[in-house]
Amino acid sequence: MKHLILILLMGTAVSSYAQKSDQPVNVPAAVAKSFQQQYPQATGVKWKSKDNQYKAEFEKHDVWYDATGKLVKQKEDIKDTDLPAAVKQAVQQQFAGYTIHDADKHTEGTVVTYKLELKKSPEKRDVIFSADGKVLKNEIDDKKKKK
Repeated sequence: MKHLILILLMGTAVSSYAQKSDQPVNVPAAVAKSFQQQYPQATGVKWKSKDNQYKAEFEKHDVWYDATGKLVKQKEDIKDTDLPAAVKQAVQQQFAGYTIHDADKHTEGTVVTYKLELKKSPEKRDVIFSADGKVLKNEIDDKKKKK
């Protein structure tokens, strides 16, 4: 009997969580219009809302808008071959022996940065570079190190 009650409670909790995460986001018309104008070919778009910002996730992009439809920031998954030469050179010079595992281009206003996941077994680092190759942030990723 205890097992049956436990199974029912777990089922209810999972069901409640699934319903909460699948709630449709009411995207303001201004946001939807801006998004459609900037990304008319986007498919498989998933919207999320937090702190009066609306995030669209699609393909290899995440874009954030404010409620007026102004693009606030964006993140794009890129290939390491698409990195600026200064960033590639900084990786070679300052992180010899590491390989680029993942690369993202972040744009906020006119500021462009590159977040790289660098790997040198068993260590993984998250490093943020400016477009001219300066290291803005460098930390060991403890979560990924344990995997």
